[in-house]
Amino acid sequence: MQAAQTRRFRGKNKAPKWTKPDDGIVSVMVLPLAVTDPAELARLEKLFGAMWSIKRAVQRDARAKVDAYWAAFHERDEHGPKAVRQRLGLNREALERCAYKHLEAAGHLKHHASKALAMHMADEVWNGVQRHLFADSTGKRHGRPKTGRWHDFTRIPGRARSHTTERKWETFRLVGTLHGHAMAYTDGGRHPMQQPRRMPVPAPPSGSVPTGKTAAPGKPAMRAGPDRRSGRQRLQRLDRLPARHP
Repeated sequence: MQAAQTRRFRGKNKAPKWTKPDDGIVSVMVLPLAVTDPAELARLEKLFGAMWSIKRAVQRDARAKVDAYWAAFHERDEHGPKAVRQRLGLNREALERCAYKHLEAAGHLKHHASKALAMHMADEVWNGVQRHLFADSTGKRHGRPKTGRWHDFTRIPGRARSHTTERKWETFRLVGTLHGHAMAYTDGGRHPMQQPRRMPVPAPPSGSVPTGKTAAPGKPAMRAGPDRRSGRQRLQRLDRLPARHP
């Protein structure tokens, strides 16, 4: 008889643990999407539709697990709350695996979303569940998790630049620079970090655009502007547009 295969885990991380720079102080800047092309708009709608389906499925799974957790009061008294949460899969990793299963079970979702996006969406759902299961410093808990509404779904969580690998983009790619954003939206005496309430669509640059890198001869590297790109290249950039600047 063959021994039962046990789940294999990676060893202890040998690299130093990543910490937020500047003592954990991180600024957040919301960058709205300015999409005018009908093809890109249709692809963006499919992306949001796929992520909403994943979030709704994970929220339903989390709500069912929470109901089972509070119903098992005898088991919690006998074995402890941690053992019950482990049996029901009430943790971050278990919700991430639920999101992976939903993504793989629905084949059409894999055309618009990735496992990385599903993982970040499950992490966001777990944050709400965590506030319900564990009380804060004042002893208060958030309410029972519930499924949200489609009209309130306006943000897709994700991570832009990798914390460990240099020049590596993960779920979203930020297009442009902060200087270019400030030059486009700080007219009229606004502070460089302020934005108008309604964001107008900036004029796309024509010709060549600097990339911020240096070529071999020491000259600044350039790339073609949006008006010189093909429609396929524009669509390839769409799934990397940011919903939030980390």
